[in-house]
Amino acid sequence: MLYSVQNSCIEGQHPLSQVQPIRISKSRILLAILISISTAFLFALALKYFKKLYQIFLFIECQDETIATHYRIIASSGGEFICKKKMLFGKPYFVFKMLKYSLNAQTQLYQPLEFEKKGKTLVEILNINQTLTKNQKIKYFGTCQLKIPIESIFIYSLNAFTGPFNILQYFAVAIWFAEKTVLQPILILIFTVITVYLNYFLYVRSRRRLQQLANIHQEVAIKEAEQYKIVKGSDLVPGDLFILKENQTLNCDCVIISGDVIVNEATLTGESIPIPKSALPNQNSIFELDKMSQHCLFEGTQLIQVNTTSENVAIVLRTGFTSLRGQYFRNVLFPEPPSIRFYIQAAKFIVEIAFFTTMIYGLLLIKYVPMEFQTSILVLRFLDNIVWSIPPSMPIFFQICKTASLVRLEAKGVIGNNADKVESAGRIDTCCFDKTGTLTTLGFKAIKALPGEEKPILDAIMGCCHHLIKLNGQLLGDPLEIEMLNFVGWQCNFNNNPLTIEGNGMTYTVHKVFDFSSQKSMMSVIVTDGSKYYLYAKGSPEAIDSISVKKRDDLIDEFNQNAIKGYRVLGLAYKELQLNQIDLQREQIEQQLNFVGLLVLENPLKSDTNQIITTLKETGLDIKVISGDNPLTTIQCAKLAGILNQDNEITYLDYNQQNLEIILQCNNNQYIIKDQQTDSAQELEQFVNNYEELALTGKFLEYIFNKGNFLIEAKNSAYALAKSQSKEKIFSEINIIDIDDGSFGQLAIQIIKKTKVFARQKPEQKKLIIQMIQSLGRQVLMCGDGANDCSAISQAQVGISFSEADASYTAPFSSKSTSLDCVVKVLLQGKAATMTIIEVFQYQISVNTLKFIAVLFTFLEAETFADFQFTYTSIISNIPLLIFLCLSGPSDTLAKYNPLDDQFAIYNQIQIYNNLIWGSAGLIINFFISQAVRDVHTCEFNEPITNCIPKPIEELKKTGDIQSVMFMSLMFFFMTFAINLYISNPFKQRYYRNYLLLLWTILGFILFFVSAIFPTGGKWAKLINVNNNAFKGYNWIMIAVVVIASFFGFITQALLQKYLPSKKKIEF
Repeated sequence: MLYSVQNSCIEGQHPLSQVQPIRISKSRILLAILISISTAFLFALALKYFKKLYQIFLFIECQDETIATHYRIIASSGGEFICKKKMLFGKPYFVFKMLKYSLNAQTQLYQPLEFEKKGKTLVEILNINQTLTKNQKIKYFGTCQLKIPIESIFIYSLNAFTGPFNILQYFAVAIWFAEKTVLQPILILIFTVITVYLNYFLYVRSRRRLQQLANIHQEVAIKEAEQYKIVKGSDLVPGDLFILKENQTLNCDCVIISGDVIVNEATLTGESIPIPKSALPNQNSIFELDKMSQHCLFEGTQLIQVNTTSENVAIVLRTGFTSLRGQYFRNVLFPEPPSIRFYIQAAKFIVEIAFFTTMIYGLLLIKYVPMEFQTSILVLRFLDNIVWSIPPSMPIFFQICKTASLVRLEAKGVIGNNADKVESAGRIDTCCFDKTGTLTTLGFKAIKALPGEEKPILDAIMGCCHHLIKLNGQLLGDPLEIEMLNFVGWQCNFNNNPLTIEGNGMTYTVHKVFDFSSQKSMMSVIVTDGSKYYLYAKGSPEAIDSISVKKRDDLIDEFNQNAIKGYRVLGLAYKELQLNQIDLQREQIEQQLNFVGLLVLENPLKSDTNQIITTLKETGLDIKVISGDNPLTTIQCAKLAGILNQDNEITYLDYNQQNLEIILQCNNNQYIIKDQQTDSAQELEQFVNNYEELALTGKFLEYIFNKGNFLIEAKNSAYALAKSQSKEKIFSEINIIDIDDGSFGQLAIQIIKKTKVFARQKPEQKKLIIQMIQSLGRQVLMCGDGANDCSAISQAQVGISFSEADASYTAPFSSKSTSLDCVVKVLLQGKAATMTIIEVFQYQISVNTLKFIAVLFTFLEAETFADFQFTYTSIISNIPLLIFLCLSGPSDTLAKYNPLDDQFAIYNQIQIYNNLIWGSAGLIINFFISQAVRDVHTCEFNEPITNCIPKPIEELKKTGDIQSVMFMSLMFFFMTFAINLYISNPFKQRYYRNYLLLLWTILGFILFFVSAIFPTGGKWAKLINVNNNAFKGYNWIMIAVVVIASFFGFITQALLQKYLPSKKKIEF
């Protein structure tokens, strides 16, 4: 039976969709063991890596949950998982990504275990949980400690050593041992073991560092039966009452039930702004944490100030990974899987190469069969083809490339926590930016308040409508509010409780503060002058106007004129209250306001914004702004930043839900299209076609999303897979958006493409915009600074945050400075890393294929490479070279191209085939030269070589002329391949600036020339197993052949890069 899941906000970005109880079959386990043993455990590996096979073979669906042993979990992202059934006080549950889930018997829905129940009052929540002991609460909900899991070395080793590429490596080692090659497989195994445990060391260090960030060590006083008890903060459990103290960092999410405090939520928002929090006024009202944030405190936030005249008590609600901070850490522990597009295309090319080499081997069998090779030798040589076509060590070098990029970024002040995102950064074609704090500074300068005749009431609103505090003589709070208070010149008596404010000969007392709401786009306060109560409000002029008694078109016009100039404009309003109104809910009281004026402020760009945006635009990137600010202000900001053309008049699209009108606004000119008219879509399309750059509001975005029938789906869902070949279906790394192929759906896509400014966007709409852009096949980077950007940052292929706070964990990259230069740094490293990964792939395929071809030639004289020759060509020469190649740094300037990461693309295939053609040509010529020089063989001059080889051939010789010639040729070609495939322009530093790679290449050439010129050079010649009789007088010919072949290969490669480059221009 398939159960649905009642989702909760504590699931964060990892919600579940469905749960199915299943039972493991003991008889099937026994059968699996027998099949695994009989197949040398290949079947066990198949069960491990093929999840569907694992589920179908070992588990049986259950209609009755009581007999289930496991659960099949279907996540909202489309992924499927198997979770073991556990029991807790006689009730079944399972753990998925650190959260516990159980079945609600009443609703027949699975839901995460959480302390506060939906639809209950705080009193009811407390009463329900009073029946639980502390030990039961610990078992159910956990303590206030984020325990970062670290796999044991045994489990890590088991997973690492049974990885797909490691299995292939063991296959290769077995073949080499069967061919009586000993040194190379032993060194390969040693290298593998060292790599695995080095990675384990780095993994443990990373997890321990994360644990240090998660730890909050302090003691707190809890209240039990009117008595106080000191405990560790990490030992708090839901339902505990504890005392709030100054400078305390909270271990949990909680709600204040008495007193009031001021907190710094920089760890959540990235903005160091003091926020006042007060006790929940009515514990008998339905408790909704997201709507009662002014009474709730969150884990990781710091208490700056507490009420010293009363006891400040809070009740623990969420602990561990159920807290808001815990959700950030879950995102780090369980990131989105990286794109595998490159690896799929690379696999296609590997199959192609394997096919060609198999064909060559098949043709040479015409020569091999008459030589009477033992069958096992021919079979092992064919299996060699498979091993060399798929280099087992390839993923190791890919990881080195990405890790090296993270190290370089950290040295430049950008911290990365996900190496796979470095590769994603090499594909970016669209950059999206938040406005305030990202393109602009967080500082403001007040310009004017208007109209002048309303100065007394405007001063009162500006003097009172804020939540500033003073700490150690310093005014703290939102920079905008500090500037507003300084502008009006009023005095706040922060020592008084409640806060009193003096100005215009009056004294006002603050009764209540309603924090800024992104949904309402405003904040308000209730104050009294001793005789009357007032509600003072400030916010976006449109929001204020929409809830005003009288519409103020004059103020809206004034607002538009200032917004066009790029100013930040606040609407100011008030309302006189009756005594019986002051304790009403916010929704009831923030109505019928008197919209009386505006405050105009300047929010300047960061010093380098224009320069960085210009650099990004010059490379062909599509630049967009996604902001919660007013469209006119955002448009002007985009013009100043260089995102929009300064000379163009930009029209923004808005929607009036009440009147069902599409509003086209350009400066003071407004054009309206009635949505209900039959040709509204055609009229809108005609308008859109006349503009190259547009802006739109959140209301219009919601309108086109709904009318265009966009459907966001999990990328692994059955429906998505069924339609994956449809032209309307576009895949991104994160999800899929199904686009209606109707006319309006296509018009909506056209609008999204042309839109450069998305204004008045709510946090969830910012994420939606990223999804819609991704639906166009774009690779998106999102850069933002606040908590309202977290969802969009997480959704984008690459996210960058300026905050070092816990909220920045949702961003793969976090900059220590506020400069936009961090975007350029990430893109530079991404392009360089992606290009290097391509080169590593091409190099390994080239050298392995050429080595296989060389071995085929040695077979013609029943020879093969000696142990040291195999070791030199596979390990000594190549592994250091590949490591040094992975360390290649980025170019100094950002390219107008992205690396062509489709390895199956003809441009990339040609690079490899060019090396193989010229390398093979050199091997063929040297083979025939060696064949022509008959005196180096044991045969007489006119006698066929095959007559000199004892038959049947049961063992290959590890010395001889041909194997010496082939080995020497490979020594040179392997170095030249590195030079040929290294593409510095326009993504990476020049070859000669990678000093380690340059020195290693020079050393390889020196070893070749020494070995070739002095083939009887004593100990070195013996070490590399060069036959003393090889090259008698003809070594210079062999040298000339490989040098000339390499020269032509280099010239051809240069021409290919000029006319068929491995890069693609960024264009749309």
